[in-house]
Amino acid sequence: MIYSKLASAIYNDIMSGLQGYTSNPTISLEQLEDDIVDERLALIKEYSLKGIIQKNDMLRAINCIPIDCKDIENCDSCNSNGYEGTPTMHFEIPPIMTEFGGSGIEYIGSSDM
Repeated sequence: MIYSKLASAIYNDIMSGLQGYTSNPTISLEQLEDDIVDERLALIKEYSLKGIIQKNDMLRAINCIPIDCKDIENCDSCNSNGYEGTPTMHFEIPPIMTEFGGSGIEYIGSSDM
């Protein structure tokens, strides 16, 4: 992914700058990747709060969410209608930005909307 390439470039820059000073780096590529992601999310939040980036500019279609069949045991309205033990189509929503509260998801449904 692009984060690993960025982390590798940053790591190489750091190591070339420290050449001759230390041979024991205490930073890992995984830590750099996490820092890159955190900084990106902080910038997106800052720009959205300032109105530089609109929410609609950050919407993204996720077209291939895997669907499986699971028992709807946790759905209270389904269980009260006699559907207990019935396998039903099920999917999990990928992690989303929560800075927008309840309006973090614009649409869930068929691909032709």
